[in-house]
Amino acid sequence: MVVGLGIDLVELQRVSRSLDQWGERLLAKILSAQEVARLPPPGPERSQAVALAIAGKEAASKAIGTGWSRGVFWRDVEVFLGSPPGIRLHGNALQAARDLGSRGACRLRLGIQEGLATGEVHLLA
Repeated sequence: MVVGLGIDLVELQRVSRSLDQWGERLLAKILSAQEVARLPPPGPERSQAVALAIAGKEAASKAIGTGWSRGVFWRDVEVFLGSPPGIRLHGNALQAARDLGSRGACRLRLGIQEGLATGEVHLLA
């Protein structure tokens, strides 16, 4: 049973420009050290991976109904970009999910379409 749904779109070009401008400072703000370690080397594939991670994290924050408020931070949502992609909630994100009747289990769908990274998260009971 789905108790929360979140969807997000992220412009690939915007992420690429942000990485050019902010680099590691941006990554440290939104990704855990483990997520950064799993990224491809700098270049177009890295920008795409970061955009997908952002789309997944944003979709998750919507699925739990908090956005980036009520003590929920970017690094409380961990995205795995493998095949299939996965997501794990930590800290206040996990607590918000539990408050909705979930154990914290999520189903994640990521994609690239027409210059956009797409993320869809189903928060499961």
